[in-house]
Amino acid sequence: MANLEQTPWKLATNLSAKAFNGEVIVLSDLYRAALRDGQTFIENRTFTDCRLEGPAVVAVLGGVSFDSTDFGYTGGDIGRIVWRTASTTGLVGALPFRNCAFKGCSFFATGFAGPEDFLQQILALSIQP
Repeated sequence: MANLEQTPWKLATNLSAKAFNGEVIVLSDLYRAALRDGQTFIENRTFTDCRLEGPAVVAVLGGVSFDSTDFGYTGGDIGRIVWRTASTTGLVGALPFRNCAFKGCSFFATGFAGPEDFLQQILALSIQP
């Protein structure tokens, strides 16, 4: 987790909120809060200028958008954050997001899974020489 004394962000305290702004959010805590609220997805949320921290794999389902997003450190290989499954029926262990918007956010220690067209969009972010 981030050293909060050295960042402008505050740790999110209401993980059931529908909107987050300028907060640090530990993704596993966010999912745990959704489960406590009886939800099997993290859905209908807006994240603006937030830092979302893993380690985690985010499963991007329908209706998720990213605007001015920093997907995190890749060590020069964007493929390191792309996770594919051999199954056609689901993905165990990933945190499912549906109908969420990420605006100006940054991810830390996070991989991404989802439909192939979404994964191809991430792979296209690779810096070309």
